Amino acid sequence: MGKTTNRGLGALFIRIALAAYFIITGLCMLGVGGSVKASQAGAAIYEIFSGDLAKIVAIIVAILLLIGGVCIAITIFRDLGNWDNTAMLILTVLWIVIAVVADVFSRSFGVNKLDGNAMFWILNVAKDLLIIGGLLSIK
Repeated sequence: MGKTTNRGLGALFIRIALAAYFIITGLCMLGVGGSVKASQAGAAIYEIFSGDLAKIVAIIVAILLLIGGVCIAITIFRDLGNWDNTAMLILTVLWIVIAVVADVFSRSFGVNKLDGNAMFWILNVAKDLLIIGGLLSIK
């Protein structure tokens, strides 16, 4: 990693955090453990789709998050070239869709549930914006 600067160190920390977040969220969506965001994403998927299609979509999203997290982890040690840009673009679009559906349209976690718990919703939106910003900054 050559010259270490604050910017380089910050990007390293963002990569580590995003890799861990996506890998763990993907695993939780597959049923290994549990997390709030995996619950929100899963609930949003089941509100849009139903039955077996919802299960298939949830598995596809979980696998994409896992692959994206692993790609980010690999980029800590090695440049993936164009694959890196493609993975970041797919992850960014996927996370924007997840964030909008879960934070805005979801009946379980979205804007409709602001009755007295606005800080929880604002915190979720802020976390999603941090994730999107992190993805855009390490592209």
